[in-house]
Amino acid sequence: MATHPGYLKLNTDGASKGNPEEARHGGAIRDDKGNLIAIFHNHLANATKNMTELMAVEQGLEILRDLNMKNSIIEVDSELTINSIKKIANGYDPEKISHH
Repeated sequence: MATHPGYLKLNTDGASKGNPEEARHGGAIRDDKGNLIAIFHNHLANATKNMTELMAVEQGLEILRDLNMKNSIIEVDSELTINSIKKIANGYDPEKISHH
């Protein structure tokens, strides 16, 4: 799993039993050689799949920030999450982005 030298890679995912219902999200951070740096997960009492996907990315970014890593690659499998991240990066208020 070689990636860009000096970069960390964040992989995340989320799942929900219903819409909304009991949900979980988590992720892993690896270095450019594929070594595991951090792993995280969280149980949510009531959330949609889209909410869990975004919350996983948010938690992963907080960990990267705490590690003082600015060179990072984020990999997700949700097009809605990718589009939401792009909107936030372009100045949209995260509270005003629809997660339904």
